[in-house]
Amino acid sequence: MVQAASLFFFKTTASVPKVTPYLWAWGIGGVIGNLSIGTLIDRIGRPSWIIGGILALLALAMFSLPLVLGITFLAFLPFMVWGAMGWASLAPQQHVLLQLQPEHGPAVVVLNSSANYLGGSMGSALGGIVMVGGLTPSYLPIASGCIVSRRVL
Repeated sequence: MVQAASLFFFKTTASVPKVTPYLWAWGIGGVIGNLSIGTLIDRIGRPSWIIGGILALLALAMFSLPLVLGITFLAFLPFMVWGAMGWASLAPQQHVLLQLQPEHGPAVVVLNSSANYLGGSMGSALGGIVMVGGLTPSYLPIASGCIVSRRVL
């Protein structure tokens, strides 16, 4: 999904010759987020706050993407933040669910993972519908940032 959305965004809104380095930045950010989120949860001990911070940083990355895309090295930063926050978002959710339902741990983790995949597919479908409705791809990151910001507030 990220590859298709990024490729379409780059080809239609920016003069970026290759998408691959930006996808690498997204993936590297994802690895960093995935490796560091457990330690962060253990240190802070408030996964709800962490989820709020993740959503705020994700919104910031989405809003900044169209603004920094023309600045070569700075354009990688929103992709790294996007990857890090996206991959780090599941662990705090699971932490909260396991605290609330320790006797049903496997079931709540599976349901949460399924809900994440459902949300990703619904977001892709919504993005496609919005684009068919006339929204140009250059506005997709801004629309995504608004949706994420709405969740934070």
